[in-house]
Amino acid sequence: MRRLYLTLLFSIIASITYSQAVISVTPDKYSPLLDTGIVKSIIPDTGSQGAAFPIVVHGTLTEWTLAPYYVVNFSCCGVGSFNVVIVNDSTLNAVVFADGKASLGWHKCMVADEYHNLYIKDSAFFIFLNAPVAPTPLLPFNNSSNIAPNPYFLWDSNVYVSTFRFQIASDSTFEPGVIVFDTVLANTPYTLRLGVLASDTRYYWRVNATNTLGTSEWSTIFKFRVKSVGISNISTEIPANYSLLQNYPNPFNPSTKIRFQIPKNGLVKLKVYDVSGKEISGILSEHLSAGTYEFTWNASSLPSGVYFYLMESGDFREVKKAVLLK
Repeated sequence: MRRLYLTLLFSIIASITYSQAVISVTPDKYSPLLDTGIVKSIIPDTGSQGAAFPIVVHGTLTEWTLAPYYVVNFSCCGVGSFNVVIVNDSTLNAVVFADGKASLGWHKCMVADEYHNLYIKDSAFFIFLNAPVAPTPLLPFNNSSNIAPNPYFLWDSNVYVSTFRFQIASDSTFEPGVIVFDTVLANTPYTLRLGVLASDTRYYWRVNATNTLGTSEWSTIFKFRVKSVGISNISTEIPANYSLLQNYPNPFNPSTKIRFQIPKNGLVKLKVYDVSGKEISGILSEHLSAGTYEFTWNASSLPSGVYFYLMESGDFREVKKAVLLK
């Protein structure tokens, strides 16, 4: 709890300008009052984004052996420290880490002990720009399904990045022959236009980042499946049993509606067969939530005749007959 308190205290004082003197909370009988010490220097006093490195904190008129532990922090986003070691009354060792999006420039250093004594030095540590780290994909979620054909893509932003390269592929190898979309963007998010992705198809996406010092590695690859065209959820009330209803209209030309019910979440498949038992096409293969659905089957590419449509979900299988008259 004391460490949490110190962290919160840092965030409050970071935006306030202090002199380079120690600020002491009025002590109780167990807390020594140290009101003359200051942070003299940090060696080294520079570092770059996306790196961790050891530092030595030197103090003047400090008595750092009087407290059991210290916390070293900095007044900028993305920079912190760990493994703080008390060497003697005027020296602390620590490891500084700066994430890939840490704020650039000079930053204030703040050292605190268990007794709430604060030792502050302005312009104590300088962060340099580095080549960007790989972005983190956010949306669509990995392994998501039932995604619109014009998806909304989101990854974490970085103010020190000049451009992002964004790719979508039909295979996770991202070889030239499987990339279906490739563009350079100034920022996140991005909404893909209609007409690029096919319905009921799995895709993979990734992104990298570039600034004046270089280009990051590619992000983690996320995958998603575009929803089937023509399906709609007409009721979220959970039915008691699986059910496949007769298509309507029947006979039909060229499209008809097929309604079905599923009592639990799962993969639903609809397949069409001709009178010889040959599979003509898989018209639906999608993970759906429990409910009642209606699928519009467009058979404009098929000749007139008798067809059978099969529904599969879990252990459920049922077949109905449909007649196409043109």
